[in-house]
Amino acid sequence: MIGEIEKVFDYIKANDAYIKKAKDAQISAWRGEKNDMPVLTLTCSLTEEQNKWLPGYNPKEIHFDSEKMFANGLRDVLTAINGNCGAVPSMRANMGCGIIPSLFGNEQRLFDDKMPWLLDHVKKETIEGMSKDHSFNINGSEEFFAAMTHMDYLTEKLRDGGLDGKVFVYPLDLQGPIDSAHLVYGDTIFYDFYDDPEFAHHLLKLSNKSVYFAMDECFKRMDQSDELVTHYNAFVLPSDVGTVKISEDTTTLLSPALIDEFAQPYLHEMLGRFNGGYVHYCGKNDYLLDVLLKEPLACGINFGNPDKHDMTEVLKRCRDSKKLYIGAINRQAGEELSDYFGRILEPSYDRETGRFYVILQYWCAANEREHVIGEFERAAENVMKL
Repeated sequence: MIGEIEKVFDYIKANDAYIKKAKDAQISAWRGEKNDMPVLTLTCSLTEEQNKWLPGYNPKEIHFDSEKMFANGLRDVLTAINGNCGAVPSMRANMGCGIIPSLFGNEQRLFDDKMPWLLDHVKKETIEGMSKDHSFNINGSEEFFAAMTHMDYLTEKLRDGGLDGKVFVYPLDLQGPIDSAHLVYGDTIFYDFYDDPEFAHHLLKLSNKSVYFAMDECFKRMDQSDELVTHYNAFVLPSDVGTVKISEDTTTLLSPALIDEFAQPYLHEMLGRFNGGYVHYCGKNDYLLDVLLKEPLACGINFGNPDKHDMTEVLKRCRDSKKLYIGAINRQAGEELSDYFGRILEPSYDRETGRFYVILQYWCAANEREHVIGEFERAAENVMKL
């Protein structure tokens, strides 16, 4: 056994009431119930003592080692518990964004100092040779098989430690249709959107099919996935509202016409396959945001680069579209904490329904936790009094 895992287990169990409260608050927000207080998913750094409980490992060391993967996951979980405010603790087989695309037969490169990445791509003739009825399987790639082994291990260790229902396993990194196809095939896809659209559609259909297979395998290995699904050691979605997080990073590079033909239909189909979910993207594409705000199966939006957007306007549009913005939002240099929270909460608040359409993610040092929570709650109370 790595490190002093029993101390970690005991610490988590001592915070069971907090975890239940955080889970219930988020589920209530997703289901459209009136908020007594908006949700802040606060994570805090490890204490000096906690740093001694478990060693940390780099991405290459954990890739094929379930025990080290679990140790890293527990270290992350401690940051959510330390926050003790809104974040629902969870871990995953952290295999990189190319893990599901690896089902096509390409392998990720592993690095000590960064996440795995697909540098090699599948040839066009290979993809053309895959029929629309192509079957993906667990043994389709060594990495995907390892990922399923990790998920089995994580779930079993949490059960054995009495942490089922307290700490959750969340899915592999799920890339959307365009992102998945881009990872599988490489930059040549941008030419084929114009030169060979039939092939592009074929690849996108296969990409969706690979995701459906992979996520079904993930859900089999996640306790309570028929009721709720967690994401990123912070968020939890009730399965009747949505289950997946879908990334649309590459889609930000597309024109409106390409988004309409190649992105939106396959995204809608994927969301429908999993009863909805929230959509993430890095970068900026105003037309893509318009599409997502109109997408009935998208229950929330997350930005990788909120600093590129007018977040006051985005938060208002999310509120008016009845979608939650979830995730971190940049605090400006020199901005008082109370002003920062007020700037986010005011445009997110619907006075007619009494709902906040934001689940904010924030990080601070452990000794700042009480101050941050206090400032957040005061800002929320001030917004509700206006």
